[in-house]
Amino acid sequence: MTKWYIEQVFAARTWKLRKEVFSSKGQLAEVMLDEDFEASHFAAYHENDVVGILTLRHSDDEYEILYLAVHPDFRMQGIGCALLRYARQFVKTFDGHCLFVRTSLQDHYFWTHNGFVLVEESDRIGRFIYNLEEDIISQ
Repeated sequence: MTKWYIEQVFAARTWKLRKEVFSSKGQLAEVMLDEDFEASHFAAYHENDVVGILTLRHSDDEYEILYLAVHPDFRMQGIGCALLRYARQFVKTFDGHCLFVRTSLQDHYFWTHNGFVLVEESDRIGRFIYNLEEDIISQ
């Protein structure tokens, strides 16, 4: 039985973990987004502490994962995968057809293990776009 749970949250609930995981200088300004208040945010909690976060932004029926992070003390417990499942269900609930992430090659295994496939190289050197196989629109 898991000792954590996931819920949709306001942007501010994700900032502390984003800062700890993604900011080289530990500054909030490095991880805040202009669209933070329009994006959708999810947090995994252990007791009252945020131990994982996922941030999505959408345009039409496409959703992009902007942040996915799990606190180092809680990694390898399925939290990242659970956040992805939660996000997939959220996107499907709102009739989204595409969920993707731009990520570095070093994270390739995690994303492919969770059903994403490489579809094209992005404009950023060393980064790629992944897409859920079952959510790609086929016409």
